[in-house]
Amino acid sequence: MLSHDQFIRQFTDGLKRDYRRHNAWYARFVEDWTQEDILTKLINAAYKLYTATATNALQLTLLGGTEIRTESPLVRAFGVTAANGIQDEATRKIVRAEFLRRDFEAKSNYLKNPHCTNRPQKPRRVTKIGSILSEKCWSPILNDTLIIGATTAGQHFKLALTEEERDDWERTHGMKVNRVAVLRSNFDKNECKDAWKEFFRANVHMFFDDEKRNPRVFARELIGLCAFGYQPEFTWHQLGFSRSKAGKSITPTFRKYLDALVDVNFQRNDRQVILEKLGEFLFNDRRALFYAPRMVAARDLVG
Repeated sequence: MLSHDQFIRQFTDGLKRDYRRHNAWYARFVEDWTQEDILTKLINAAYKLYTATATNALQLTLLGGTEIRTESPLVRAFGVTAANGIQDEATRKIVRAEFLRRDFEAKSNYLKNPHCTNRPQKPRRVTKIGSILSEKCWSPILNDTLIIGATTAGQHFKLALTEEERDDWERTHGMKVNRVAVLRSNFDKNECKDAWKEFFRANVHMFFDDEKRNPRVFARELIGLCAFGYQPEFTWHQLGFSRSKAGKSITPTFRKYLDALVDVNFQRNDRQVILEKLGEFLFNDRRALFYAPRMVAARDLVG
């Protein structure tokens, strides 16, 4: 893990210039973020997240839409990063309620044991060691730090579907999941992999917002995993990502991450190139996330 000085030294004048140039859209949220003092604060906030992510309790990072940080079951089970404070009021309420529940549980267990002479154990933390990104001072640099910190530690990643996405998965593929299918997937991943491919084709909005015409954060995160030598792991119950053997020799850096984003024209919101890269990463097929055009029979053209 990098020290604070080592982390800061990555941000050369050239890297700062490229982050400013390729993320001009961020000015809609922090108007003066390109000023040196503001950028320095964002980089320092990123280092706090870097240390929290690299040492998170579950050695696991959850990926997905921004909605997952306000889903109570996920926050309660996996916790949030919050190295710089919690981003959303809704998340803050969930964290507070879960902390009180854990505190009550710890004290109740203590009182149930009359022979215990030790003080009651502190409740398990919900923040700073969690697996879901929720940060004040959010920025593209900070989001990239989530991936860099976790990949530096060789952690696992898992996709957390939103409630709507889970319902869609159950509706389209739930009936296929049985004991035989699960056992078969241990030897042949194609059936399961094809199900995920079909699911993503129907939910391309998870990668690209066609209404706003810009890529989603999840797409940015997958580009980072690809650059740092990770590979997808498909099962009927989840999609995970782990570091490949080749990936163990890759040192995650901001320059490598930014270069990988530029390679797919991420800064230009290039839908086709981004989806092609993601299709190649997930399914070894650059056209995987595109529906093939329907072939029209000659007889259908006859009036």
